[in-house]
Order: sequence, then C-alpha cells, then structure tokens
Amino acid sequence: MASTMQTSRTQVAATTKRSQMAAVRPSVAATRSVAVSSKAATRTAFAAPAPVAARSTVTRAAAAPAAASSAGKTETKRWYALVASADFFFNDPQNESMAEQLRERVRFFTETGRDRDFYIVPEPKWLDAKYPEQAKLVKRPCVALIGTDKHWITFMKLRLDRVVKIDLPESMSDSEVLAVGGQVPEFPAPAKWTAPYARYTPGWWEVFFPK
Repeated sequence: MASTMQTSRTQVAATTKRSQMAAVRPSVAATRSVAVSSKAATRTAFAAPAPVAARSTVTRAAAAPAAASSAGKTETKRWYALVASADFFFNDPQNESMAEQLRERVRFFTETGRDRDFYIVPEPKWLDAKYPEQAKLVKRPCVALIGTDKHWITFMKLRLDRVVKIDLPESMSDSEVLAVGGQVPEFPAPAKWTAPYARYTPGWWEVFFPK
C-alpha cells in the first residue's frame, strides 16, 4: 500500500514538473521572439534608407547638367562620297539601274517628309584640293555621289563596285562639299542597244546636282 502511494506521489510530482516546464517554454519562446523582433526593428531603424535617398539626390543633381548639356548639343553632319568617272556613272550599261535607285530614294524621302541628303557633284573641288592621291585613281571628268547616310553610301559602294569611297571630314561645310568644279560631258548614244527596255534619257542626272 505504501509503495503504491509513493508511486502515485512520484507520478504527481513528475506531472507537476512537466506542467511547470511547459508553462516556462512559451515564456522563453515569447522572450526570444521579443528579442528577435527587437533586433529586427533595430536593424530596420539603422538599415540606411537615408543614404540611399542621399545617393538618389546626388545622382539626380549630377545627371541634370549632363541632360542639359546633351539637350544643348546639335548633331554634327558628316558627308560620305563615292567618286568615279562620269562615263562610268552615267554611260556604263552596268549602272543603268542607278537612275531608278536615286529616283526611288527621292520618292521615299518625299513620302516620309524628309529633306534630301544626297547629291551628285560634278568634278568636286575638294577632290584635288584635299585628296590628291585618291584623285589620281579617278578618270576625268569625274563625279561624286555624296550623302550623309553612311549605310546607304556603303550599300551604293557595293552596288557600283568600281568607285573610290571617301569619308569627308566633319569640319567641311555644306558649301565646300557641294562645290562644283566642272561639267558632265554629253555621251554619244551607243551604236547598238540590246537591253529589253528603253535607254534612260541622257541628262537624267542633272536633277540630282546641287542647286
């Protein structure tokens, strides 16, 4: 009987201890949670949003002059030229399509509201004055197909092939680039025309001369 009572007291004591420990654990967990929350709040309080804002302000302040400077700049125009003899440009059967290509480009510019940026310059004055070595490679009289669109000029160089390509310096004014130093001669009509279409009227190129 005494043994049974001792066992019962032991079980009651164990149960009481477990209950006390269970009650303490939530308290400890809560304490840890409060500590963690406190640390998180401290980190948040000192997480440096102010420096970020400061950097943004400094960045905007530095970007403003750059934007103003960029807005004040004007795009520099540069001309590119393809030079060859007038006979090659206008009297060689392989270049018969050139007239149509230039007319199509004019039509495209008109439809899109753009100003024409290409010309044919007979005997350009700048050729001998600025590029004497290249000038020696070209038969006379010569002409230059010039334009400000580098990609288009490169395309025409591939189509025409036997021409001298010259990238004119940005320092050259439009009046210098377009200065005409001679005239295109009259070419005699070929004795025999074998193409399945009529020959372009001589002088078609004059509408592309600088005005």
